[in-house]
Amino acid sequence: MLAMLAQDASIHAQAIAQGFWQAAFDLVALSIVAFSVHVVHRRWRARADARQELVDEIDEFTIRLYRPRKMYQLILDRKVAGCAGATADVAAAWEAERLRFLVQTLDGLVETIGRFRAVQVKLVPLFGYHEDLFAHYLAIWRYLKEIRKRMELGASLHDAGAPDSTDAFYRLIDGFRYRVQTERYTGAPPRRVQPSPELLERAQARATAIYEAHFSAPPTV
Repeated sequence: MLAMLAQDASIHAQAIAQGFWQAAFDLVALSIVAFSVHVVHRRWRARADARQELVDEIDEFTIRLYRPRKMYQLILDRKVAGCAGATADVAAAWEAERLRFLVQTLDGLVETIGRFRAVQVKLVPLFGYHEDLFAHYLAIWRYLKEIRKRMELGASLHDAGAPDSTDAFYRLIDGFRYRVQTERYTGAPPRRVQPSPELLERAQARATAIYEAHFSAPPTV
C-alpha cells in the first residue's frame, strides 16, 4: 500500500514538474514572440514616422517654392507698367527697388532649393537606391535648376518648360509625393555610399523621359 502511494506521489510530482516546465517553456516562447512583435512594430513605426516626415518635407518645399516664383514673375512683369509716365528719377528709383526685390526672390528660391537636397538624404534609408524615385527626384531637380538659371538671367519663368509649366511642375511634384507615400520600404537600408554608376545612368535616363513628358519644350539657357 505504501509502495503504491509512493508511486502515485512520484507520478503526481512528475506531472507537476512536467506541467511547470511546459508552462515555463510556453511563457518563454510567448515572451520571445511578444518581443519580436514589439521590435517589428517599433521598426515599422519608425519607418512610418520617417515616411511622414519625408512627405511633410515635400509639402513644405512645395509651399515655400510658390512664393519666390510668383513674386519674381510679378515683379518682372511690372518692369514697364511700374515706370509708365514717371519722371527719370522716379523711374530710376523704381528700377532699383525692383532689382532689389528680384534679388530677394532669387535668394528665397535658392534657399528653398537647398532644402530640397535634404529629400535625397531621407529617401535612401526608407527606399534604398530606388530607381524610379531617384528619377523623379532628378527630374524635379532639373526643373529647379532651369528656373534658377532664368532668375539669375532676369528671364521670364513662363517659358521654363512649357506654357503650362507651373501646372506641369506641380503635377510632377504630386507624382513624386504619391510614390513616396505608397512605395514599399527597402528590406535593409544600404550603406551610405554612392549608388553604382549603372544605376545613376538608368535613373538619369528615366529622369529625362519624365521631364520631357511633363515639359514638352524644355528651354536651353
